[in-house]
Amino acid sequence: MHIAPRDPAALSIDRTSRRAHAPALLDRCALAMLDAYGELSQPFKQRGLYRACRLIGRLLWKDRNATLVLGPDARLSFPASDPYWNRMLLRSYDHEPEMARFLRQLAPIDYSFIDCGANIGYWSVFVASHNGGGKPVLAVEASAQTFALLETNTSPHADTIKTFHRAILDRSDVEVRLNDAAHEARGIANGGDGSGSEAVQSIAIDDLIEQKGWWPRRLVVKLDVEGVEREALAGMERALANDALVIYEDHGSDRSHALTRHLREERGFDVHLLLDDRAIPIGNASELDAFKLDHTKGYNLVAVRPGSQWTAILR
Repeated sequence: MHIAPRDPAALSIDRTSRRAHAPALLDRCALAMLDAYGELSQPFKQRGLYRACRLIGRLLWKDRNATLVLGPDARLSFPASDPYWNRMLLRSYDHEPEMARFLRQLAPIDYSFIDCGANIGYWSVFVASHNGGGKPVLAVEASAQTFALLETNTSPHADTIKTFHRAILDRSDVEVRLNDAAHEARGIANGGDGSGSEAVQSIAIDDLIEQKGWWPRRLVVKLDVEGVEREALAGMERALANDALVIYEDHGSDRSHALTRHLREERGFDVHLLLDDRAIPIGNASELDAFKLDHTKGYNLVAVRPGSQWTAILR
């Protein structure tokens, strides 16, 4: 594995040591200001931090790159102006700590990871790295622009991570169009909403597994597919029957908890909510009312079939 040397002109942070690098005084001042706001806004769920990072990104970091170091063999690059990712240059911002804790918990287990909606490869690279257990990964991303970054970030792990420029759906080889939302919310357009946007071919998860010869494997599937989760589940019936563990997002803006209700009530799956220090069982979707307190945030949950071999891990 070859990790490229650090670009001295790029902004960067080592998330393990929390040591940041900023090449110019103005960069350091901007990061310090954003970090201070991130700390002060903790009691208010860091409201406004995304907007502040977007403003600074546009003013100071246009056409610049930034790097996140997740471990000695895990590095990701992205446009420094991107507020979704440049927040992670801040010591005060922690990206989905509950997901990191859970994936570290899985690290000693022999499993393979399918990252649906991989974006620039944050979790793909983490799982394939030493800290994530060095697991084999299939990373799927629909947006061509984001997929280009995914390929760059996963290229040092080419022997472990295989990338696919496809949209996850219940059927393969269907042309779909993507909406024009920001990359972190981009998905398959509804009706005519995407008539002028990017076209991409679909793939069903079961077909992807068949194509790569992964059926004998113990599988963890992360679904971050922006509104087509039910279709994604319908396209992985065989994987679910074979006891795949599914990590999915139930967004804070959905007060009906529709996807969790579907998994619990219609499919009869056991569901656990991932917290920073543990996973807790959710017996009824309405129990999420007590936890989904931020309407701007996605909440990560795990679904497994009753009697699953994964149950012991979730206790």
